[in-house]
Amino acid sequence: MVNIDLSYVLQPDELIHARLRMARRRRIIVWALAIVFLVLGLALTLGRGDDGPDSTGFLCIGVGVLYVLLLTLGTRMGVKKQASRLCKPTQVLLTADRFTIETDLERGEFKWAAIIKIRETSEAFLLHPSARLFIVLPKRAFTPEQLTEFSAFVAGRGAVTPNGAPVVQERVSH
Repeated sequence: MVNIDLSYVLQPDELIHARLRMARRRRIIVWALAIVFLVLGLALTLGRGDDGPDSTGFLCIGVGVLYVLLLTLGTRMGVKKQASRLCKPTQVLLTADRFTIETDLERGEFKWAAIIKIRETSEAFLLHPSARLFIVLPKRAFTPEQLTEFSAFVAGRGAVTPNGAPVVQERVSH
């Protein structure tokens, strides 16, 4: 029977790692596009020889650089905006049928049946009530006994483990 009470302050780097983990596929696609645009831009610009600069090549390089900036600075800026709201003293109560999370600004209660995916990373558990929303429970907030108990609990619910094992709990509509 799970009954775990946690108290922690989420750190900005934990939020960054969670966001990066959440958007991993999208980031791979954007990195691939950035590389394609940079290579294409260089090829068009350098391939012109004595004909002078190629505006299409410069445009491709510019787009590639913008994608790189989006990937690097965009995540950090997003976390900076969210940190004032999310990096606060947080109380979490985990039970067998639900969990509650509370800060000085908000309180949420979720039944486990409402969680569509649970991911376990080396630093945290990510609980997904929707495809784009996640709640970060840092492992450092757990005692060793609580961590063992909760890891077993989420494994029984189909958590994706740190090694990426393809066991995902998907909500089934009845």
